Amino acid sequence: MPRGPFVSVTRIVFLVVTAVFAVLAGRELYASIRTASISIVAERIERGETVTDDVAAKYAARTIDIVDGHYCRSDIVAAGVTLVLAQLDRQNVNVNYDAWAAAASSARHYMQHALSCMPTNSNFWLRLAAVQSVIAEDPLSVAEMMKRSVALAPHDESMILTRFYFWNDFTNATLSTAKAALDSDLVTMLKLGDRCRVNATIKEISPQLRPIFDRTWAGLGDGATARFRQRCSK
Repeated sequence: MPRGPFVSVTRIVFLVVTAVFAVLAGRELYASIRTASISIVAERIERGETVTDDVAAKYAARTIDIVDGHYCRSDIVAAGVTLVLAQLDRQNVNVNYDAWAAAASSARHYMQHALSCMPTNSNFWLRLAAVQSVIAEDPLSVAEMMKRSVALAPHDESMILTRFYFWNDFTNATLSTAKAALDSDLVTMLKLGDRCRVNATIKEISPQLRPIFDRTWAGLGDGATARFRQRCSK
């Protein structure tokens, strides 16, 4: 006799759990269908295939669906990042300011959404810093974003070399404000980085970064930096 209620409760729990999983699976399927074309175009851009300006603009505009839909799945969010940054890269502030301003604003808005989904993603903090510096390089905010990027991936060589590209383009004020993070990247890159990859990265150093880089280089001593003077095969 006592088994009847127990079976009923178990069955109810099973049905509830099944329904929850069905709803979640349905939402994921809906998200995949709704963003499929965005992902396809983003993959083409990442592979270096030709994507016309009209197509790039069309699908970059559709990333608002990801934000409004509160989609936080990593593959969907990453596809949107590719599209909004590619769209910004295609704009020329001197040719069409309005288009550039719209692309910059959209990229910043989207990157903020991406970070709300994945606040520990070092690359997203770096990209937001880059977008912000293009719009208006406020040293305090840009430096804070770069500090977070460094803190989240202090020894990732690919990230360090990518960050160097942006360090190389920032103003003296930003470099000074983010001094500890910048020093960490430079020291790690020169002490532990692959000789050939680092040599290729530091081939051109901006005037504002040069004195900081030279001080770091000298501070490590000849023993730590001698290997970079060796030639790398192509």
